[in-house]
Amino acid sequence: MCCLQVSELSKNDLQKLDGIICAFINKKMVPSLSTLTNDEVKFSSIKTRELGLDEISKIVPQTEFQENDVGVYITCEGDLKLGILFHLPLVYAKKLASRLLGSETNNNLSLEGKSSLAEIGNILAASLFNAINEEHGSKIKSSVPELAIDTAEALLESPIIETAVSDTFVHTFGELHCINSEIVISASIFLDPSEAKKIIG
Repeated sequence: MCCLQVSELSKNDLQKLDGIICAFINKKMVPSLSTLTNDEVKFSSIKTRELGLDEISKIVPQTEFQENDVGVYITCEGDLKLGILFHLPLVYAKKLASRLLGSETNNNLSLEGKSSLAEIGNILAASLFNAINEEHGSKIKSSVPELAIDTAEALLESPIIETAVSDTFVHTFGELHCINSEIVISASIFLDPSEAKKIIG
């Protein structure tokens, strides 16, 4: 018989956290991505949940289990610890890399293309961390971005393991929609419940 996970955050806490992170992203991340891609960008917040460590399947769409995504993962350390993973299907990643490099073709994801994706992930993560710094006066420093190509499930496992120190973790998920190029970048933010409480206040 399985033990029930004990949640540390209330439904109201999760709704408040979702609103705060959504505001940070719209304030800093959306304009940054719009400038980098020369495209109109809209962010849609999907869901913020507290889950058990064995519930990763709940945050991965079933259609993505066997498909390769490109993921860029960055963590921040200091007064606040969290991780953010940007991931998108390989076909979108090639398209985005070509757009960033000013190339007409997007058949292959070159070393230069991978570097451009890692850098855009770094810039977008920094925009979120800066927004948190401005609001809370937190002193946090980001890691070097890590890029990997794997299934969505595999990409999501590492951030969960790295950020969770409790029996549960908080996952905020949303999508950055580049309107003209029709590129969709998924953004997954991972926090331990104790770190989420620092943002909620």
